[in-house]
Amino acid sequence: MQPFNIKINNSNIHGLKKGSGGDVVIALHGWLDNSNSFFPMLNKVQPSQTWYCIDFVGHGLSSWKSDDAHYYFVDYIDDVYQFINALGVKKVHLVGHSMGAMVAGLFASCFSDYVKSVSFIEGIGCVTTPSEAVCEQLKSAVLNRARLKNKKSRIYKSKALIYEARSQTTDLDNELIALLMDRNIKPVNGGFVLTTDPKLKNHSGFRFDEAQCIGAIKDLSAPCQLILGNEGYSFVKQNLAKYISYYSNLSVINVDGGHHCHMQSSELCFEHIHAFMVQSGAC
Repeated sequence: MQPFNIKINNSNIHGLKKGSGGDVVIALHGWLDNSNSFFPMLNKVQPSQTWYCIDFVGHGLSSWKSDDAHYYFVDYIDDVYQFINALGVKKVHLVGHSMGAMVAGLFASCFSDYVKSVSFIEGIGCVTTPSEAVCEQLKSAVLNRARLKNKKSRIYKSKALIYEARSQTTDLDNELIALLMDRNIKPVNGGFVLTTDPKLKNHSGFRFDEAQCIGAIKDLSAPCQLILGNEGYSFVKQNLAKYISYYSNLSVINVDGGHHCHMQSSELCFEHIHAFMVQSGAC
């Protein structure tokens, strides 16, 4: 896989590229992950498409937002829009994991003319807040920003300590944790720090409510598939049960693995995604 760097919205978007086919695939990783999330799927194959696996702003090697700016989910839609336009292509396939899956779905709803197909991995719909909790959500976000504003980045004495910290929140084995986290780490005097912007951990100041999420789903016309890990997150299955009836064209596949099943059952996930793109008539 080859590194790339494309500037959009005054930010440098870094990532990994694989293949040289005429069809373009944009792969979108999950929250606090990076483009290495897709390395196991693509490393040993020669895809017939050109894959761009991006690091979202604030993640991996990509730029951070300025000190006075914050991260809003809807801004990722703009980033994908600007990225596709920077590539100069008219239509793409979208592959998204977790948060990236939610970005892919909302982008495809807003810009259907840009999208040939969408493959969700362990993510569907949106994270929502009930309309009656809007003020509570915003208040929590503001107070959380104040608490984190002057917090210094932690310096870890070794990469192993970072791997150990990540192991507490994932079912990935040590090899996959190292693969994922090495792109989120840089050396400094005294050890290592994370390259993910600490502001990514701020509470969201605004979320869609359930009615808005349903409205967006109803506008999604591209063929979609959802890949679920047999040991994946329960909230993904809950969202599927809540929203499946609003998708006009959705197929669901189960594979072995947890929330990062595309890293654990990488070959099978790639086969499903490639076959879906071909079978949907999009390739």
